Amino acid sequence: MSLPPPHGAPVPGAQLGPYRIVRQLGVGGMGTVYEAVDTALNRSVALKVIATPLAGDPAFRARFVREAQAQASLDSPHVVQVFAHGHADGQLYIASQLIPDGDLGAMLRRHGAPPAELAVDLIAQVADGLAEAHRIGLVHRDIKPANVLLRNRGTDVAAYLADFGIARQINGAPSATVERGVAGTPTYMAPELHTGGTAGPLSDVYSLGCLLWATITGRAPYGGTTDFHVVEAHLSAPVPQLAGGTPYERELNRVLRTALAKRPAERYPSAAAMRDDLRSLRRATSTSRVGRSLAVAASAAAVAGVAVAVAALLMGRGGPDPVASGDPTARTGASGSGGTEDRPAAFTGSGEQVAADNIARVLEDEGDLDARGAECTARELVDEHGVDGLIADGLLDEDLMLVEDGRGGVSPGVLADIFATTFSCLWTVSPAPE
Repeated sequence: MSLPPPHGAPVPGAQLGPYRIVRQLGVGGMGTVYEAVDTALNRSVALKVIATPLAGDPAFRARFVREAQAQASLDSPHVVQVFAHGHADGQLYIASQLIPDGDLGAMLRRHGAPPAELAVDLIAQVADGLAEAHRIGLVHRDIKPANVLLRNRGTDVAAYLADFGIARQINGAPSATVERGVAGTPTYMAPELHTGGTAGPLSDVYSLGCLLWATITGRAPYGGTTDFHVVEAHLSAPVPQLAGGTPYERELNRVLRTALAKRPAERYPSAAAMRDDLRSLRRATSTSRVGRSLAVAASAAAVAGVAVAVAALLMGRGGPDPVASGDPTARTGASGSGGTEDRPAAFTGSGEQVAADNIARVLEDEGDLDARGAECTARELVDEHGVDGLIADGLLDEDLMLVEDGRGGVSPGVLADIFATTFSCLWTVSPAPE
């Protein structure tokens, strides 16, 4: 549930400079983030409006302009792009790329840890963006799942490092002093920052290691009932390690030990070095499984298989005829009217269950999904759209069977949901390791 915006912050429908506020996306210590429309360019943006007390501080305003300009100069496909910054009606704002599919933290809470290879791929992308930030002299200082935004691109997931709101310029060499004092999220902060040390690229590398552990396991590396317990663990607890002993797990544990070393000098020397190690690990172990992981390639093939199967069905190239195969839930009569009076007794029960069973059977037979993945996808589609909605959208006929007569006309939204739902189900209902 979204928090209310601070007093004086824009509300939906308001105009701030060239931007029309659409809806609130979130509230943080630095300000409120909205979805907005750039009325000059007619495009959607994420508009961060800085909290009024900060916006009124001349020193903050000067630093805000410098850092907004530095962020706008970032040239990475894995950093949220800054479009513009300015002030209007006494408020500072920064407009950036709108990433539509939520953040990694929400994804982990909703679905749990992804397949390990997908986790490695996502963090390698974040490391690539972080390396570019360090190259131009920016330290992030608040790397955590909520600050990694995701975009589904077909069967792939793109990750974007976001919210440089407490970033600091390092003004030259990566080892230069930044600023002393604690800033960031204690759960993902390097040990030296908890004792008044200097934030720099190597503290970001440590946070990246925390992010890797969280993405692999679904939880932060160190827990506790208070911030004090968490800080104490960062300072003195052993580096967390995966319990298994497969070659892949051993390599992941090596990466974790390096990134999460207590002493900065023992960590990866740069975000780029960690990125390269993660990419090498992913290439070398592309067919490995850890815990309940599926290889990313297998996930992509499964999703693509579903898409191909559904496309084939819609073009009249479906699987075996259900009547010929003796399916007890098949439609009766080759030339029946398709009305409820022609449905067999099996349809007098739950229409939703029948529809889900029919969809799942085709996805399992034609889409290369196992039974659990097919059932999950089918149930999610039925729950999301309802039986009547799936009929209206062209996916089911009146007998609650997938359309196989070449009529086409399936709603693009439903086709998109098949991709998204199948990906989600592959994320959460993966087969156990052999």
